[in-house]
Amino acid sequence: MVQMLIVDDEEFAVEGILHCRDWSELGIECVHTANGADGARAIMERERIDLLICDIEMPDEDGLSLVGWVREHYPQTESLFLTCHSEFAYAKKAVSLGSFDYLLKPVDRDELSAAVEGMLAAVREKEDQRSYNVMYRKYRELWQKDQPRRIERFWQDLLSRRILGFGDFLERGLAEAGVGLVADDQALPVLISIEEWSKPLDGRDQEIMEYAVKKAAEEIWLENRRGEVVADESGVLFALLYADGGNGEENRSRSRGPRELLDTGQRFVEACRRFFYCSVTCYVGAFRPLQELPELCEGLKAMERNNVVRTSPVLLYVSQPQRTADTAVPQDIEVQGLVPLMLNGEREAAIAYIHRLVAELEERPCLQGRQLDTVRQDTMQIVYHVLQVKGVSASEVPGFSDWAAAPVRGLRQYKHWAEGLATAVMEAAFAGEAADGAIQRSIRYIEQNVEENISRESVAGYVGLNPAYLSRLFKKETGQSLIDFLITAKMNRARHLLDHTAMTVSAVAQQVGYSNFSHFTKMFRKQFDVNPQEYRKVTKGMN
Repeated sequence: MVQMLIVDDEEFAVEGILHCRDWSELGIECVHTANGADGARAIMERERIDLLICDIEMPDEDGLSLVGWVREHYPQTESLFLTCHSEFAYAKKAVSLGSFDYLLKPVDRDELSAAVEGMLAAVREKEDQRSYNVMYRKYRELWQKDQPRRIERFWQDLLSRRILGFGDFLERGLAEAGVGLVADDQALPVLISIEEWSKPLDGRDQEIMEYAVKKAAEEIWLENRRGEVVADESGVLFALLYADGGNGEENRSRSRGPRELLDTGQRFVEACRRFFYCSVTCYVGAFRPLQELPELCEGLKAMERNNVVRTSPVLLYVSQPQRTADTAVPQDIEVQGLVPLMLNGEREAAIAYIHRLVAELEERPCLQGRQLDTVRQDTMQIVYHVLQVKGVSASEVPGFSDWAAAPVRGLRQYKHWAEGLATAVMEAAFAGEAADGAIQRSIRYIEQNVEENISRESVAGYVGLNPAYLSRLFKKETGQSLIDFLITAKMNRARHLLDHTAMTVSAVAQQVGYSNFSHFTKMFRKQFDVNPQEYRKVTKGMN
């Protein structure tokens, strides 16, 4: 409830302000009055006063003294002074006390209404900041106390294929972590991509707010449902929704439908916007057996990577078009078509090739175990050949010894084993190339356009990647955020112009894309510990 207090020793002045308009129209539910400082203090001590309108000249105690007391004891209250005099000393004292405004009597009705509306906006901003601080402290304490959990490590290992997704390997991993699932259960992954922050945050604050987003995902996405919210080893956040139990149609009938998933996603997106000052995009997968989650999560990451035009904050998974292999599958058992695909890093095409090969083998009623062993051995030979050609050691492939020793007892196991192993090998062989290409092109674009008004979004558009994905990739590969790199490049260019031209400092700011001179000065000082004017003065003195 918003409450206002009017303080003036002249009764007609109090009545004039009280009735000059309907204050409830502005959301002020209660207006108190007092004819002196003592009465005002009594009201302040028993009521929460949001707005104080106070006359300066009063016989027992002036308004400046009263507002000084209010500021000390009730800092949330916004104050407005009224006076018959326009001396500068009054204005100076009012400003020093943090008053919202300073109006001359007789007060114009419209001018007073506008000032009160401004005070209300300031009160709401203070309340928002207070709520933010309470929430921030809550999540900061949780963030400090929370320790890595076995369940999160299990999901990180499974999604990165360090745990083999079949047979005893998966059962053992589930049991050791205490996940509460069995190998035949299903889960639905939701990739949560933080697109941008609407509030400037330093490194530690951003970590805490990312943690807050994660906890909010647990509260909203996992409401009345078992599941887990984890970050994979590359830092991508996933909400994993466990199926309710059972298999097949029975399972799916109890699982969330697309409409409910979209509604949940919208609620989560709105919560992030309101409370955590960030915009997010959710890429919603489908319920799949645990063995298929690594492939599905890679598909969601491909959706994020290729989403350069953000059409909606909640997107349902659409399988990416798979390239066909150049070599058709021969009539006899043949896996050699994998070689060019793996050497070129064509992950989707390689997996599609494996799926087609398995489908063909399933149509052979007389397929024998020794023939499947031959297919497995041929696949391992291809893997060693690819590693040799690409100059990669087997030890650089996570879990390679487990892959190499794993027995394959059926076509279903072969399918998961082959696609997992092929993906792990290609990721190890090409891990740096794709990232290096995008990062180097981003750096060249920034350096070539450093004097233009470029942003994170324009850099991402140039390299054809989603801005959130590029920022995460840039930080991982360079150790520096994309925005910080951009600012550093602009400040280095500004320093060069200050050193080698006679341009004014304001002209230099405009030249490197800063229309706000004070912001330019702040960034320059942050980079070089001195403002641009002082820098030029010092360097000229040295020359």
